[in-house]
Amino acid sequence: MASIFKKSEEELRIEQQKKEEAKNARLHQEWLKSPLGLATTAKENENGFFELELEIGSSTRSVTFGSSDFGSHKKKDFSGLLSQIESVGWKLEHVGYYFMVTGETSRDKFLASGQNVAVNGKTMGVYLFRNTGA
Repeated sequence: MASIFKKSEEELRIEQQKKEEAKNARLHQEWLKSPLGLATTAKENENGFFELELEIGSSTRSVTFGSSDFGSHKKKDFSGLLSQIESVGWKLEHVGYYFMVTGETSRDKFLASGQNVAVNGKTMGVYLFRNTGA
């Protein structure tokens, strides 16, 4: 006989099922906000175009006493994601890139006139897709 403080197997199963449903709903909401989720939603809404902006690289540089340091450059590959978006029914129509400055540092040159300047920023890709079914 089950005690009053212990949950029955049925109660535990229902509780576990509710946790799974909540987790699945949260994962679905996160997916809807992802680039592929946005593309799928736009396709279901029969939009003629879908535009996506992705950070494809970043550059961090610094200026030290007398010289500038090339710092680091990071690059991301989105070719798999772009292929997935096309498999939903979009065709990549146009791509554009721009550099977004996120910071800048400068120091006077040592024993010379002028300044050394280091610019930090992100390289952004803007992708325009056309609906193949529209």
